[in-house]
Amino acid sequence: MKKIFCLLFLSLSTFLFSYEPVKYTFDDGTYKRDVVVKKAPERAITLAQFMTETLLALGLEDKMIGTALMNGDILPEYKEAYDKIPVLEMGEGHSVSKEAFIAMGADFVSGWEQSISEESTGSLEELEERGVVPFVSNGLNNTATIETVYDDFRLLGKIFDVSDRAEKVVTQMQNTVKPIIEKTKNIPDNERPKVLLYDSGESEAFVGGAGLPTNLIKLAGGKNIFSDLNVDYGVVSFESILDRNPDIIVVTDYLSGLPAEKKIENFKKIPGMSELNAVKNNRIYIVNLVEMAPGVRNAKTVEKLYNMFYGENK
Repeated sequence: MKKIFCLLFLSLSTFLFSYEPVKYTFDDGTYKRDVVVKKAPERAITLAQFMTETLLALGLEDKMIGTALMNGDILPEYKEAYDKIPVLEMGEGHSVSKEAFIAMGADFVSGWEQSISEESTGSLEELEERGVVPFVSNGLNNTATIETVYDDFRLLGKIFDVSDRAEKVVTQMQNTVKPIIEKTKNIPDNERPKVLLYDSGESEAFVGGAGLPTNLIKLAGGKNIFSDLNVDYGVVSFESILDRNPDIIVVTDYLSGLPAEKKIENFKKIPGMSELNAVKNNRIYIVNLVEMAPGVRNAKTVEKLYNMFYGENK
């Protein structure tokens, strides 16, 4: 009888706690592949700070065996957990060693679109053969909004079997953004400050375009002057910046590039840029690149941008 009871208990436990397979489409803009996850990953590697913080926000530090490509300091609330995770050595072109990656035995990898490649992690076919789940945030595509970021959290919650934690993160982000949206949702387009999100470049400019950059700026009450680009970040001429004459310039800062202050100094020296409203009125601000990338920081980014546009940091 005792044996029968144990078998029944095990069967019931398996039924109650079995993993529901998760199906989604991996799409990095170049390659597209349907993915089926049959069990929660146990050995995750993140090749971008925004994905590192995303998994840490979901409380998955015990499932993380490596990180790479930091853009700045980790969020203070995740520092203790982050410091326990190995940092992967980067090779030429900011890619990880393929041999080192394979040797680590990861079963999940995520990062920037270019992070998952033949040269660094192996192709999608190779990853599938090795049982590695590839994930690229939908927040990187040119139609993304902060709602897309919420959906990413929910999808990752399903993949790692922590849906309750994911929903908690989403709710916290929504609660942060809601009061800002209430203040900005009825501002007419012609009364919104025109915003340039400037990343880099001195012969041509690499700027924030469609997708999440535009959405975060809009939620904060601004209007991205390059929202008509068909990519999230793209190259434009300085003549087009002069023609569109931004009221505000937001400069992205990150460890692998020139310091933002130096970018601003060089930008002001480019012919014509001193005539921009933003330069003449000293309306130039700095954000870290990770704040504009899809992740747990986005809600605070909206709040930060709003203060740049209208509030205490104006």
